[in-house]
Amino acid sequence: MASNRRICAARIARAKRSNPEADLTELYQDLKTAQVAEVIERVVSSAPVPSPEQLARLRALLRPDGGGGNG
Repeated sequence: MASNRRICAARIARAKRSNPEADLTELYQDLKTAQVAEVIERVVSSAPVPSPEQLARLRALLRPDGGGGNG
């Protein structure tokens, strides 16, 4: 997954060089998603299998609203 993060970072660098005024919002979003995926992958690989209830709580965190009612 680290290679995906590097690819995203390289795309941002290339886009900045070719057009310093370009809207890089989507590229930065891709980079952040790759970073989060990398952390999730690392945690999941070292964690025990979660129960169905724990999985439901984790899925809720991935919803657009964060699933938590924080705000």
